[in-house]
Amino acid sequence: MIPAVRQERILEILSKNEIKSTESLMEELGISISTLRRDLTKLEQEHKIELLHGGGVKISQRPVELNITTKLNMNKDSKDLIAKKAASLVKEGDVIFLDPSSTTYLMIPYLADKKITVLTNGISHINQLIAYDIPCLMIGGSIKKTTNSCLGPLTETVMQTLYFNKCFLGASGFAIQSGITNHDMNEQVIKTIALKNSEQPYFLLDSSKFGLIAMVKVADLDTYPIITEQIPQELAGYTNFITL
Repeated sequence: MIPAVRQERILEILSKNEIKSTESLMEELGISISTLRRDLTKLEQEHKIELLHGGGVKISQRPVELNITTKLNMNKDSKDLIAKKAASLVKEGDVIFLDPSSTTYLMIPYLADKKITVLTNGISHINQLIAYDIPCLMIGGSIKKTTNSCLGPLTETVMQTLYFNKCFLGASGFAIQSGITNHDMNEQVIKTIALKNSEQPYFLLDSSKFGLIAMVKVADLDTYPIITEQIPQELAGYTNFITL
């Protein structure tokens, strides 16, 4: 197994466990301690994991960008509840946009019985939409491997010509001081266009992302409806949150 693939596998394992021992990682991956140490050192340098005293390892709490497979395993129960609530807001005949987030991906099974059209720049999303026989349109562009999505000038040009009844967007974090933020400036452009061209936009943000601040601001915290499984106590005064 090449190092990059092995390191993604480590992140997938850690996303399903709060803390994992180095011994159990060695056993599960079938690798030596020296190989594991090299992988863990690289992942720690990238701020994707935290090495704990006593030989424990866990996913970093810093807002770093992980691939969609890893993100799907993180806080999955909360994300699934949010996805189900979001899907309930979609009406017959709607044209909707799903960005390539893990929570919007989990919406797709709940959309299967609706007569709608779904547009997305998420490659994983389009495969799932096809699997559920949901009418869909892929918005192409340059491929971003981490999120398995299309970005860049071509995507932006096409997005400018499209209009939606609703859009459903993820983000890397949300906080009182920074608003809703994301890692990638190109993704921020796509989200901004989707917000502008949608009759009703929604953000899908599980409560574990509260207090995390990524590089690029997408929107103010109180501008658009935010669907979450639990409103953080500090945000009790905000009226734009939709709970389950």
